Amino acid sequence: MEPETIRKQSLTKSKKLGYPINPDLPLLGDIAIRRTQEELLDRMLCLFTCVACSFGFPKQLGWSWLAQEGLLEKVTPEESAFLRNKDDSLLDKYAPHVETVWTLAWIGQVHDSLEFDQTCTNDMVTMFPNLKASASSERFRNKCQLRSIEEIAPKLDLAYCIHWAIQHETDNQLELPKKPMRLRPYIIINRRHALEWLFCEEAWDDVPMDID
Repeated sequence: MEPETIRKQSLTKSKKLGYPINPDLPLLGDIAIRRTQEELLDRMLCLFTCVACSFGFPKQLGWSWLAQEGLLEKVTPEESAFLRNKDDSLLDKYAPHVETVWTLAWIGQVHDSLEFDQTCTNDMVTMFPNLKASASSERFRNKCQLRSIEEIAPKLDLAYCIHWAIQHETDNQLELPKKPMRLRPYIIINRRHALEWLFCEEAWDDVPMDID
């Protein structure tokens, strides 16, 4: 699908969801997936563990599970600091990233629903290895399959257009009526982060998130 066609669809969907649109935003251009399926799975499982700990799973057990799965070298410095810190004052730090994990899971075909007027489903945790039972991730890995760029690119473009709209409203202090189909800004931004990561070579915490 041509970038112009993708953009036309993105602008139509953005407007329907109640966001301002900007027809002059740069198109996606010639993009390529830079991550392997293994990298996707490693990133997804590390972040899932951090999210689980933000929702009450013991950090020590989360760290132990990552060690069991050979993933300690795959966590980011920030994730490592979070999991190894016994201070629970920032326990909910990774809670918003449930939507990031949901997006990565969609990319890996763990589920088939990534709509920008719907949050993740309440049963997401059941789609992943059972941390409480110290379950192996082998079965989970075997059922995952990286989606094609033809499937992913339209989602990335839509996330980009909506992120621009969110920033545009903030910068211009626009007081627009609330739309029932609009998700909270952090959901859009975290989903875009996951999608952008696929197409860049920067580290997870340094993913470019330009909006113009």
